[in-house]
Amino acid sequence: MVSKKDSKMIIGAKEIAKGVKNGTIKKVVVAKNCPKSATEKLGNVKIDMFEGDQTQLGTKLGKPFPVAMVGFSDIYAELK
Repeated sequence: MVSKKDSKMIIGAKEIAKGVKNGTIKKVVVAKNCPKSATEKLGNVKIDMFEGDQTQLGTKLGKPFPVAMVGFSDIYAELK
């Protein structure tokens, strides 16, 4: 779950890349087994590495599916 309620959470590499490009995504959390090619497309944004894999990141976010990366509109948002 996300610690700040006012932070918008975005899942999906294409949506995150689009958000980074237009300035709405300030921070991205990436699973340790996320393909490097996906993170190279992000450009200039704060990237934090998640200690677990995609399945664990999905579970942490309360999703029933693996999540490679998640973008946040607030740079101070953190995963609980």
